[in-house]
Parts: sequence; C-alpha cells; structure tokens
Amino acid sequence: MKRNLRSRLRELRRTGEVISGSQLANDQNYNHNRNPFFDLPGRDNVEETAFGPCYMRETSYPLGYRHGNMVLSGVLSCSGKDLALPARECDLNNFDPRQSLFLDTETTGLSGGAGTWVFLIGIGWLEDSCFLLRQYFLRHPTEERAILSHFAATAKKFPTLVSFNGKLFDLPLIQTRQTLSGFVQTTPPLHLDLLQYARLLWKKRLPSRSLRSIEEALLGLQRFDDIPGAEIPAVYFNFLRRGKTEQLKKVFHHNALDILSMVTLLERVSNLAAGRLVEHPAEALAMGRLCLQSGRTEEGISYLCDAAGSSLSPLAEEAALELSLYYKGQQRWAEAELIWQEAVKTKSANPRAYVELAKYYEHRCSDYHSALKLTEQALALTSCIPDTPLSSELNTAALEHRLQRLKRRIYALR
Repeated sequence: MKRNLRSRLRELRRTGEVISGSQLANDQNYNHNRNPFFDLPGRDNVEETAFGPCYMRETSYPLGYRHGNMVLSGVLSCSGKDLALPARECDLNNFDPRQSLFLDTETTGLSGGAGTWVFLIGIGWLEDSCFLLRQYFLRHPTEERAILSHFAATAKKFPTLVSFNGKLFDLPLIQTRQTLSGFVQTTPPLHLDLLQYARLLWKKRLPSRSLRSIEEALLGLQRFDDIPGAEIPAVYFNFLRRGKTEQLKKVFHHNALDILSMVTLLERVSNLAAGRLVEHPAEALAMGRLCLQSGRTEEGISYLCDAAGSSLSPLAEEAALELSLYYKGQQRWAEAELIWQEAVKTKSANPRAYVELAKYYEHRCSDYHSALKLTEQALALTSCIPDTPLSSELNTAALEHRLQRLKRRIYALR
C-alpha cells in the first residue's frame, strides 16, 4: 500500500501535478521568458513584479461588439436601483458598470480546496470606448505569486466584482491561493454573483441555470467546439508536462466567452428587474414574488396577475396561489377565497389550494363538512406526491390529523 502511494506521488511530481519546494527552486528547464502562445487574439505581455514575471494576454473589444444577440454597450444601461431587487440589497445606489470588474477563473479542479491551482484568471472591465479583457496565465508554478499580486493590485481599483458562481467558487479559490502565498485576500466591497440572480429569476423558466444554458435560452449564443469544463484541468497538466498548447487555446477562448456572457447577462438581469424585458410568465412569477418580498405591493400583484392569466396551467396555478397567500396574509379573505374556489372548481392538482380553502371553511366559516370534503380531496392528491416534508401541512400525517379533528367537530355538533 505504501509502495503504491509512493509511486503515485512520484508520478504526480513527474507530471507536475504536485510540485515540491526543491523542484520549484531547482527547475533549470524552465525559461521564464518563454511565451506559450503566438496566434491567439490580442497581445501577450510579461510584466516584472516584486515576485517575478507575470504573464498575461489582453484583448480589446469595441463596445459595439455583438455577443450572441446583444452588444457589449448595453451594460452601460445597468443601474444599481434596478439590480437591487434581485440582489436583495438596497445599498446599490453607487453601482456603476464602469467601476465593475468581471471575473472568471480556470482551475486544476472543479471541487476546490487548498490543492487546487488557479492557473487562468480572466478579468474584464470597461475602459474608454472598449471592453478590455485580461487573462493571467500560470505558465509555471513559480509564477503564482507574481500573478496573484498583479491581479490583486488591479482588482483593488474596482469597488464592484461581477462573477458567475464566484462567491462560492472563483473568489474563494483565489483567496485560498493568496493566503497560501502570504498575501492579503482580495475582498471586494460589493460582489454581484449572477448565478444567484439566475436562480431567483429563471428557476421556473429554465431547467438548468448553468451559464451555457442561459446563453442558449436568453442571450442568443451558441458555442461551437467549446471545451467542456471537466476536461480543462487535464489540458493544463498536459501543457505543464509536454508544452502542448492546442487545447489550451480552447481554454482561453472558453474563459473569454464566459466573461463576455457575464457582461450581456448583467444587462439582461437589469432589464428584467426594471420591468423592461419580462417575456415569460415564469419571469412575471419571479418578479411578483421579489416585489412582494421587498414591499413593492402594487407591482408584485400586477406581475402575479399577469402570470396567473397565462396559458401555462401549472405556472398559472402557482402564481394564483402565490397571490392568494398574499391576500390571506393581508386578511383580504374574499379575494383569497375566490382564487381557492377557482382552483378547486377547475380540479387543480395542487393540494395547497384545497388545504387553504379547508382551513378557511373550518376556522372562519365553521363549515366543517365542506372542510372535511376538501381535506379528503387534498389527501388523495398528496398520495401522488412523494417525499412531502414532515413539517409540511401537506404531509399525509398532518392531513390525517386535520381529518380526524374535523370528524370530531362534526360529531360534537350532533
């Protein structure tokens, strides 16, 4: 067993997946001045830092550049006032797209951890009349501190960071590498994570909220010959072992597409949050919920009414029920009852409407017979719904308890 572990460790060191301190100090085969690419878009540059050479590539895109069905200049219309609703933060008044840094990384592992290297840090920002994309590349582990220090100095200039799953993945990995290198962690004053926006706004519209799915469904972008994320770590190790760059070019392109998509996605989010581009009932449902939660009552009711009037039956029912629960909380019983009655009349498959109407009849009308009948109907529906949480009042045990209580009340009236 120990022999197998030792041989495995030797192999990892040989391939470059594990680097010892002595290897880093004594590697005489590495030329710090070599550049791995010569035919990628943009220009490459090596800057000397206090920690050694830092390799980067920079590509400039005019603001009229079309990415999918959108242009980069659209991000200039984004405002903190609009983004505050899906961000669930009020303090976005000072948000400025020109003061925002877009971030995406490529790493040697998709699960993170202290043993994961960040070998490509892609950042982008608006500069004059263009969008500047910079990609820091770790040509060799000895250059990690130089890249991290140069990145930190650049990121410090921007009060806002924009990412896609960067709060849980990209930024923590960079911070881990900074800590291991003895640097202060990069911690932006404001971090907008577009994955969190996507989960709030498109959960009911899109089966997947991956960036690739969002690009195809909302941004009009189809990727061709793109490298799958799961293959990227192996491509980097192949570069370290053998100097192979052909597949690595695809990694740079993949990273660039991710960042450009964040720019256009931010505009898409802002337009939806401002009510300028609500094109699907699922978006109206999501906006209705967000507005009601933030106290924008009239807007919330309007959005939910729009969604409830759609031809998408399950979605329309969900929106109507959401509206009824708001009315219930405001003790607007007549409006809430009307929605529940309509759901029962149309034989909704959602047991929630039956339970709410049963509760209304029991506690506000003392109509136990009607409440009993509705509870029985709810029980029949929940039997088809697996894994109902024990804490839910739609759980079979909870409905059986309600049923028995109603029977006792009816019996007591005899």
